[in-house]
Amino acid sequence: MSSEALLRLDKFTILFPVHFSGAPSEDPHDYLDRCYEVLQSLGIVETIGVDFAVFQMTGSSKRWWRHYMLIRPARSPALTWDQFSQLFLEKLIPVTLREDYRRQFERLQQGSMTVTQYETRFVDLACHAIILLPTKRERVIKFIDGLTFTIKRQMAKDVGDDITF
Repeated sequence: MSSEALLRLDKFTILFPVHFSGAPSEDPHDYLDRCYEVLQSLGIVETIGVDFAVFQMTGSSKRWWRHYMLIRPARSPALTWDQFSQLFLEKLIPVTLREDYRRQFERLQQGSMTVTQYETRFVDLACHAIILLPTKRERVIKFIDGLTFTIKRQMAKDVGDDITF
């Protein structure tokens, strides 16, 4: 590793002292999100971000990564952050739980929640349903569809009566 990369690793470990072992009590999404923020601030997400994220892994998550690298074809190109994130989440969030999150997202309605509570739940579940709503426009439409009729009606009045929900 170059001296510049070592300096960046030092900065990264100071800014991101968290380790990830893969224990059930750890949130893989939270780990990736927090890691991404620090990598982004250092400007190294796509260059050496995956290496730095892996550096902070321990226990079963580190063993999984070593095994993945052993069975990966020789001379494969380096993984992008998105590719790494997808692999990481697929490994650390069981399929049954991912499917449950996806179903919850599909059925999500504001109901008795405040808009803030609904938005928080929407964001938490949306990360498991990226494939269902790949564009921002589709996510906005889904969010609005889940709001109560009263709020949608008020939005229409505020924006103009030419909007239909």
